[in-house]
Order: sequence, then structure tokens, then C-alpha cells
Amino acid sequence: MPNVMNPETLDILQYNDRQFIVVSPDEVVEEVITKAALKAAKKAEQAETPATSSSTHFDWKSIATGAVIGVSSAFTKFSPLYTVGALVINEALEAWARARESGLNILQVKRSDASKLKFPPGHPRDGVLYIGHPVFLKQYYTAGAFHRMAFEHKFSEAIDILMHLGAKEIIVEHLRGWSREFAGNLSLPLARAGTGIKTSSNTNLLFEATLKGNTNPTMPDTLVWYQHEPTWQSIAKGRLSFGLSQFSLTVNYEDDFGVNLDLKTSVEKAGLKLGGNFETFISTTWKIHGRFADFESDKQLE
Repeated sequence: MPNVMNPETLDILQYNDRQFIVVSPDEVVEEVITKAALKAAKKAEQAETPATSSSTHFDWKSIATGAVIGVSSAFTKFSPLYTVGALVINEALEAWARARESGLNILQVKRSDASKLKFPPGHPRDGVLYIGHPVFLKQYYTAGAFHRMAFEHKFSEAIDILMHLGAKEIIVEHLRGWSREFAGNLSLPLARAGTGIKTSSNTNLLFEATLKGNTNPTMPDTLVWYQHEPTWQSIAKGRLSFGLSQFSLTVNYEDDFGVNLDLKTSVEKAGLKLGGNFETFISTTWKIHGRFADFESDKQLE
């Protein structure tokens, strides 16, 4: 299993092979590559077998230690990087090594390559575990906020589709899982659109909104969850091709993608950071229903 990720090859990697990453200085990652290659060559020479970089065959702690020594030796003891930065690098590398040794396939990413990925504002940071979006290549969230951000992204995409299709009334109800308190922390696209959002004494009603409604329905340019949601596709087809006037669909979030309390324990034990409070996975279903605006041609006939 590789120990370093190249963002340019993300599209050929399985999700399990790109899911977990940490970001380190370029020189540190280069040293890790060098030390791993030397270890592989030595093992191959001793066993007379092809070199391998499998995490199950390496003492990652010794590789990390060797990488720190290699990087630190390039700086004088008067260098701020040597006196402060090297200590931070050492701690982050040791934590990564412990995580690798525990069986977590966490890849190193160079800081220069991290600019090709998408992170939350203020990130990436040293020693933080980032988790890749399950269907949106190049998007990475902190381990702590992964479930909230992934669900928010999916829910926002559903709302965005409905607004582009011309929804003039949108009602969101909680069926199971995360409910009002969770919904209150989401960055809803409806709020950004300046619509009126109301609450109700109905415990299942998360919010409802009234919009002017697009009379010339379209679809958003960038969609990632849509390809995996047949019901959403039927709603879009019904609206665009057959004049659908009402809609009802669900946003389901039913897979923890291996981001659970066991992972949290392993990450903390290794010494990596979660990047905030850990949001526990809860299987969730929200129902979205409402009405579309009349088509422009229908208004002209009135």
C-alpha cells in the first residue's frame, strides 16, 4: 500500500485508498519516501523478493524517525525550523507512524500538493487527520466534522437542484436521525438565497421556505450525489420533460464510511488530531416536499 498520495491520481484510486490523509512539509514527505524505499530495497535484498511498500511489512516508526533526522540535519541549531518546527514535525510524523502501524491506511500529502485539494477554511494543519468526501474528489474534511459536512453537502445539493428546477415552496421534515438542533447548524443555501424561513411547533418540521420560483427550470452545473440518487433523477426528469408541479423526495445518510467511534479512538491513541469535536454518525432521513412554479409558457396562456 502506498504511503504518499499524489492528487493527480485521485480518479484512479478506490475510496479506501484515498480516504485518510495528513499534510506535511514537502521535505518531510520526500524523506519518508526515501526512507521507505531504502527499507523496501533492504528487505528485498535480504529476502530476494521484489521490493514492496506495504504498510504491513514496514516499521513505520523507524521510517518516520529517520525522516525527521534527515530533515533536521538540513538546518542549523540556530534555525527557527530546527528549534520549533522540527519538534512539531516530529510529533506529527510519530503520530502518523503509530496510526499506520495500527492498521490505518493514512497517506502523507505534500503541502505543495495540498493546494490541489479542497479543505475547510484555515486548513490544512500539521497533525490533523483529514477524510475524503465519498463521491466528491479532492474535497477533504477534518475527521471531527466529516459527518456534518458530508450530510450538509448532500442536503445542500438536493435543495440546489429543487431551486434550479423552480421550487416555489420547500418543506423539510425530519423522519429519523439528526433533527432540529443539527439543522440549526447547517449553512443552508436557502438562507443564502434570502428566502423566508419559518419554524413551527410541529416537532418533525425542520423548516419551510417560500421562493419566487424559476419559471424556466434548469439543472445545476456541478452535481456529485445526484448520480447515485434515482429518486432525485426522476424528480428532475418529471419537471424538465413532463411539467411536474409537485415533488417529494428524501435525503438519506445511512453509511458511516468507517468514520466511527472506533476510528476516533485509534486516531486519538496514535496522537493525531481530529480537527475539532467529533460529530458521531447517526443514520438520518429528511423528507423534502413542496411545489414548483408554473412554467413561463403557462403564465402567458393565462
